[in-house]
Amino acid sequence: MRRTTLLALLLLLAAALAVPATGAVAQPSGAATATAVASAGADFDNDGFADLAVGVPGENDFAGAVSVLYGSGGGLTGTGAQVFTGVGGGAIVGSFGSAVAAGDFDNDGFADLAVGASSRRVGGAEGAGSVGVLYGSGGGLTTAGGQLFTQVGGADEQGDRFGVSLAAGDFDNDGFADLAAGASGENVSARPGAGAVSIIRGSPSGLTATGGQLFTQVGGAVEAGDAFGAAVAAGDIDEDGFADLAVGAPGEGVGGSPGAGAVSVLYGSGGGLTATGGQLFTQVGGAVEGGDVFGSALATGDFNSDGAADLAVGAPFEDVGTAELAGAVSVLYSSGGALSTAGGRLFTQVAGTVEARDLFGLALGSGDLNDDGFDDLLAGAPWEGVGSAFLAGAVSVIRGSGSGLTTAGGQLITQVGGLVESDDQFGAEVSSGDFDNDGIADLAAGAPAEDVGSAFNAGAVSGGGRLFTQNSPGVPGTAEAFDSFGGNAFNAG
Repeated sequence: MRRTTLLALLLLLAAALAVPATGAVAQPSGAATATAVASAGADFDNDGFADLAVGVPGENDFAGAVSVLYGSGGGLTGTGAQVFTGVGGGAIVGSFGSAVAAGDFDNDGFADLAVGASSRRVGGAEGAGSVGVLYGSGGGLTTAGGQLFTQVGGADEQGDRFGVSLAAGDFDNDGFADLAAGASGENVSARPGAGAVSIIRGSPSGLTATGGQLFTQVGGAVEAGDAFGAAVAAGDIDEDGFADLAVGAPGEGVGGSPGAGAVSVLYGSGGGLTATGGQLFTQVGGAVEGGDVFGSALATGDFNSDGAADLAVGAPFEDVGTAELAGAVSVLYSSGGALSTAGGRLFTQVAGTVEARDLFGLALGSGDLNDDGFDDLLAGAPWEGVGSAFLAGAVSVIRGSGSGLTTAGGQLITQVGGLVESDDQFGAEVSSGDFDNDGIADLAAGAPAEDVGSAFNAGAVSGGGRLFTQNSPGVPGTAEAFDSFGGNAFNAG
């Protein structure tokens, strides 16, 4: 069986858990790890159509790039598409595009884009990582005014992996989106790979390090190999007008279960995020077991339409019965002004067979795909076999309802706009956006191991029922081996 690594995905979890530390767990060979999560408002040219930024972290021998596809009345199109390899005078080398997040950081009505380059060398520190920022305009994203940030509130050190995960949210409710950037390899005191998250503030001139914050794990002990910051997601969980932040620590040991995983929640306030009232959750709806890596992927959405954001948490290495690494997703609902385990549920793959090594829940997103007022959950299973096509990949849609997520009406979606083939790994990234502005969210999903002609693992993205590669009309660039186009696809609007 051909089991290729999604090389250009940066393998955030593998990198984080590779830190030599007690309780670290190993990834199965070739596992890809999703890093991008959906966040609202990715209309870079403010024309009413959601746009899609696509990470290409393997471009140019893993220097990296980001492609941007624009929405239109007919949905996503290659017309006017852009490619960026940096934010200003030169390329950013270090898997640029390994994570992406959009938000209006300067509150000018145009969504802006933050791009992680988490393997970038900073000074003499290999793999310290950085984040580039591109600003929106009437002509779309532009390098004019582009910014480059390294870790805020802490030193740039080897293997920090700053920018390995990104999320945008207005944590202080001042009208300017702020940026959360994970550094899952950060050493905290003498604890290697404990992990941290930096907060970079929005302002009239864009993101600024002034007033930046650094958080380590809340609600639990800071331990080596926790990989806190491996995943982040923003949403207003307590419905107070301030965005809140969920942070995954998939390497967290729980009791005697190494690598069981956990999620911390930090709440927003007038002064920004605060550890006051912070919460720590382990897997709900199922047993806490070693190696589940709960917290590897996160997504927020209002699944029961009560006005407060709920949280979905992936545990892609969860064993389901005798099916090893089948994967599962836990859902925590907002209740009483905070997340609660009350009513929490565990989902395994819907509308398909639960099988070993599907890695269900490796990527998560949300959006109202049927316009019923309830957000639906998108869960990638990139190693799902489809017929005789092994590792073809699939995406499950779990429907929202008045009582929360339900398997009723669930769908299993395989690659659209192209052939379903072995080793495409469709669903390694998932997101949504209203690309044709018809009031209904559309699905976007990456297949970063898709072969394009003879270009092995060049990658592809399905969006709004169409398939895009770097060889698609209008899309700049050329499909090349190991580009992993679609390794980090982002949008929601």
